[in-house]
Formats: sequence, structure tokens, C-alpha cells
Amino acid sequence: MKLVTNKRQLLGLVGAVALGLTMVGPVMAADNNGTSATLTGGELSVLSVAAADFAGADLVLDGAAGTVTAGLTFTIADARGSGLGWTVTAQASQFDGAVGTNALAASSLSVTAPTATAVGTSGPAPTVASGPFVIDTVGAVTVATAAVGDGMGTYDFASSVMSLSLPADVHADVYSSIVTITVATTV
Repeated sequence: MKLVTNKRQLLGLVGAVALGLTMVGPVMAADNNGTSATLTGGELSVLSVAAADFAGADLVLDGAAGTVTAGLTFTIADARGSGLGWTVTAQASQFDGAVGTNALAASSLSVTAPTATAVGTSGPAPTVASGPFVIDTVGAVTVATAAVGDGMGTYDFASSVMSLSLPADVHADVYSSIVTITVATTV
């Protein structure tokens, strides 16, 4: 070890030690400061349902049986963040006439299987059941399912066609039905 013999050497040594401490100081004084995010699950829901009016709403009866068609679309969102899976069902009420005594027979309304398209999600998509489905009967019909771990995010269901069968002896009237799309956790 060299002995400091003059004031100038002493100041240089003190400066070098101070610079070394400054460089080491922040590293030695560093503290781990973590961060966290708490994500709260949302809901499992039907965001929208659009059942179009049937083409040729002002149909002229001609004494022959016929079929009219219309589109059906809906959107399902699973924002729960649980991956529990879900089931979509469809059901329609019987078509009743405005006159009050007229009604179309049950099982007059069928729907083709829709296509499911992911909206902003890349997770496994739900499985769409093969159709067509008769939905104006007693009880809801399963249209799509998402297994545990699948179906998280938002999915548009489209390209589904409703077909309404009209008998040859149908009464002239304005008929209406309510189409209900439901989503529930798979049990």
C-alpha cells in the first residue's frame, strides 16, 4: 500500500473512493418493488339478439303450403374469467295471430345451425350443435356449448336462417312469436 504523502494525492484518493461509492451506492440501495393487478370477473350474458321479420311480410295466400325465411343473429359474452363453460339455448313461443283465435301449429319454426366467430379473443371457440333446430316446441333447444376452459370472451353467432312453415289452410292474420336466446353456466 502506498502512503499518501501530499494533500493533492489525498484529495485524489478521496475523490476516487467517493466516485466508487456513488457508482455502487444505487445498486446496493436497490429495493425490489413488485406490482400487481386484481382482475374481477364480469358476467356471462347475451349481448344482443336480432330476429328479422320474415321476407314477404305481406304474403298473399294462394291455397298452397309454403315456407318463409328470416335471419337470426346473437352475441354471447363470457367475461367471468372462470373458464367454467356454458350452454346456449334457443326457444320461441308459438306464433299467435293478432285476431286472437288464430295460431300456427307448434313446430312451425326451425333454425339452421349458426356459425360462431370470435370477437377479439383467441381462446378455444364454443361448439355449435348441428341443426336445424325446431324451436317453437315445449322446452329450449341447445344450440352451442363451450366446454370448461373454452368460450371465454365474446362470440358472434350468425348465418342462421329461421324457416317458418305455413300450411295451406292458414288463416289470413298478422302472426308473431318471441324468440329467446339464453346462456347459462354448464352444469
